[in-house]
Amino acid sequence: MNFDFEKMTTDELNNLTDKLMTGDDGMEKNVVEGASAAKAAADRGDALGLYNYGRLLFAGIGVEKDEAAALECWRKSAAQNFGPALNKVGLCLFFGFCGEEKAQSEAVAYFEKAAGEGEAESMFHLSMIYDNGIGVEKDSVTSEKYLVMAAENKHPDACLMLALKKFADKNGSAVERAEGAALLLTAAEGGNVNAQVMYAMCCENGIGREKDLSEAAGWYRRAAKAGNKQANNALKNLGFPGVM
Repeated sequence: MNFDFEKMTTDELNNLTDKLMTGDDGMEKNVVEGASAAKAAADRGDALGLYNYGRLLFAGIGVEKDEAAALECWRKSAAQNFGPALNKVGLCLFFGFCGEEKAQSEAVAYFEKAAGEGEAESMFHLSMIYDNGIGVEKDSVTSEKYLVMAAENKHPDACLMLALKKFADKNGSAVERAEGAALLLTAAEGGNVNAQVMYAMCCENGIGREKDLSEAAGWYRRAAKAGNKQANNALKNLGFPGVM
């Protein structure tokens, strides 16, 4: 399949990249062609194109793996305040990826910029960083602030952690239990398997919401398909066939 990238807008190139990488919308999957489309967008300096091409370079998908080139793409995208790229540069600096030396204080600055652009993953990273005092002074108030922000932006892990805090008080109010169940549902919908099991337990036992064994079974089944044995056993205990 031949594409004339020069006649496409950057939006068209980015959409084409997604379709070729996934095979969506009836498009035949072709990661090499998808990488070429991403590079065409990146060569024009497009923030999303640079971010996408950086991810492909980092993983070696459709193109030869080159972590240094990946970081260069992310830095160019981050210079345009593109949240996901700011987050990637922050991760490279925080953990020393892509040949970078660890620079945790600098990484925090990138995460904070990304959070300001609405990047939920960076909000979650900042919550953990301030909670543990890594590269910054330990600050539980700031940690909680970023955890709530990440949960409000539907970050699955943040929703799960906040839900656990809601349920931590055995004498907590019905409102807190309902809030906890709602957070678990968001995390479960976002693909967090532990949240799927816990939300199924809420459905099974009527915790924070009305009891619904059919819905409980549905969430247990979803977690079991992801390989969770506890969910599979719970499914059988409810009288439904297991999937493992």
